[in-house]
Amino acid sequence: MDALTARYTPGYVEILGSVSVQLIYIAFGLIVERFRPAYKSTTTPKMLIHSLRNHVVATLMHVAYVYHRGGQSVLTRTFTPPYSLPSVGEVLVDLALALTLRDAVFWAIHRLWHAPGVYKLVHAKHHEVRHPGEHHILTISYMSVTDFVFLYGFPVVAVAKALEMNIVTTLVYAFVSAAGEQVKLVWGDEAHDEHHLSGKGNYGVYGIMDWVCGTGK
Repeated sequence: MDALTARYTPGYVEILGSVSVQLIYIAFGLIVERFRPAYKSTTTPKMLIHSLRNHVVATLMHVAYVYHRGGQSVLTRTFTPPYSLPSVGEVLVDLALALTLRDAVFWAIHRLWHAPGVYKLVHAKHHEVRHPGEHHILTISYMSVTDFVFLYGFPVVAVAKALEMNIVTTLVYAFVSAAGEQVKLVWGDEAHDEHHLSGKGNYGVYGIMDWVCGTGK
């Protein structure tokens, strides 16, 4: 890591890590898709292209921000040399806290997206997928760019920044946050399906905030 930061500014090292995580996420999704029970897919090529395009747009926004900030890191300030890897215990504790906070931030934004006047502007495209279980795993990202950036990107960035986690922990957190959605689809995610059908309840990711706020269905 010290060799990388000696040659490149932290922001660009961070971008490299972010792109790597997204590529692994896509590859992981393609692998997980092969282990899903047989289903009749209603996913179109256009939907897959739109989903992948969101990742490209979000990455370009990341690059633009880092460039504008002179190469500063967006996610963390833990690039101070000499760099040291986090302990397993540190990773596990930070990861548990980060995922819990992510559920809270995700719930709040998702609940806002379903407010009158906001839904059609931001979130309606995602609900064109009526039955998530009948679609390719990568269509998890099928939504407007605004939706993708704020519902999937912002909770990860905000929590990582608030906790100032080690960059390795942050990248693990980003991957687990994204891949967890894929894994749930393998066995079926009834709460997610119900949300897409009714448009109400089940606003969180892990059910914590839905339990606390009484919005679980």
